[in-house]
Amino acid sequence: QNPFQKLFYKPFKVTRFTDDNPRVFKSVPIPLPKDWPQNLNYSARANGSRITLEALPSDDKGNLCALLLMKPDDELCQPNVETAKLRAYFDEEFPQFTTLVSDEVMESVSKKPSSSLPAFRYAGPKLHVGERTMILGDSAHTVKPYYGLGANTAMED
Repeated sequence: QNPFQKLFYKPFKVTRFTDDNPRVFKSVPIPLPKDWPQNLNYSARANGSRITLEALPSDDKGNLCALLLMKPDDELCQPNVETAKLRAYFDEEFPQFTTLVSDEVMESVSKKPSSSLPAFRYAGPKLHVGERTMILGDSAHTVKPYYGLGANTAMED
């Protein structure tokens, strides 16, 4: 930057929002049957909204990457949960998906720890520096990954 630009240059400012409804997740691979639509997002919410299952297509072969979204203090988000307990929860709350998750996958999901989601934040007030540098998409405003908005917001930017 030239000396004149340095006088008036304002760096990016990041605003972090307090997450008043934190969630953690465990991922669950789900192969769809051939007669189910392969290009849709699937979603299911348990009674009382304890856990939400958000599933997006992960390839062109009918596989979904599902996230079990739950509160950080939920017993099922802990590592080494009893597989039978997780299976019983799926049977009760997500019956449309339980038969699609093999016993091996259910055991793997029950054993692994949960992961945290990124916090919401926004960079601004400008999204550019000079004429050659700009930020867009998730670098400008992070959203939770299961929203699937990264590319859309980048195009809006």
